[in-house]
Amino acid sequence: MTSTTPAAIADIIGRVKRPEKTVSICLAGDLQAEFEDLERDLQIARDQPADGTLAGGANPMATQIAQQIMELRERMREHTTVFKFRGLPRKEYSDLVAACPPSDEEREKGADVDWELFPVQLVAACCVSHQMTPEEAGLLADELTDAQWESLYVAAFAVNKRAVDVPFSFAASAILQTSRKSSK
Repeated sequence: MTSTTPAAIADIIGRVKRPEKTVSICLAGDLQAEFEDLERDLQIARDQPADGTLAGGANPMATQIAQQIMELRERMREHTTVFKFRGLPRKEYSDLVAACPPSDEEREKGADVDWELFPVQLVAACCVSHQMTPEEAGLLADELTDAQWESLYVAAFAVNKRAVDVPFSFAASAILQTSRKSSK
């Protein structure tokens, strides 16, 4: 059995960086319907030959719609906010859980926290890109859709309760593999 010296543990502790995760939310959700409409129009335009014959080239209408889609995507990016979450130290997280006890009725159903209070408290405590109080997090939750809010809460939960592994990127691997093949 090997012994660990205090200096080695101090070195490990000094290198600890708590997990972080980002979530992008487009706050102009009304643009999503416009995007879907343009996508449908593009599919129709692509299916129609430019000159009315099957031998025709690219449909200029498809090109115009594709340009509109790219411009709309840029507008959506301008309305997108990125929220960054950082995990809490273990004790701070357990104190937060303890500060949000379930009601007796919730406890009987197996809940370990108050599910109205805890997500708001956790998002406020873990969001490092947009400092907010729990009250402000609650106001944000009230304005977002359930799916948008859930994506924020899930990210805050994940940085505290999910393991951190070295991730694998299929996209990056495929690109590098293709690049290696084409360079031969």
